[in-house]
Amino acid sequence: RAEAVFAFFAEHGLTAQALRRLSQCQVGRLAAAIDALDVDPALLDRDRSVGLEAIGGFLSLETPRAPQLSEALRTRGVSTDVRGSLLRLGPAPYVTDAQLDESVSCLAEALAEPA
Repeated sequence: RAEAVFAFFAEHGLTAQALRRLSQCQVGRLAAAIDALDVDPALLDRDRSVGLEAIGGFLSLETPRAPQLSEALRTRGVSTDVRGSLLRLGPAPYVTDAQLDESVSCLAEALAEPA
């Protein structure tokens, strides 16, 4: 099975460098769209002291409502990860730009719901 996966990656040019570039584009797209929501930082914020190029595969958002927002997103078909007060969005190579944009729209809807 692993041999088939490696062959698939090679066939589609999915090198570590290409996957990192895609991840960085996706994380940047999410960060820009979330920043554009202009949410009260007490409700939702992210650490801007770390450049996006230094971020791994997840965009972490600080929020006291992390578990509730994660559940609200799950009901809308958006998978997230929660670590305490961090809501983590982890794009992947198979996620489209339209899906990323939709996930931010779903986040905006969830934020508008009463706590």
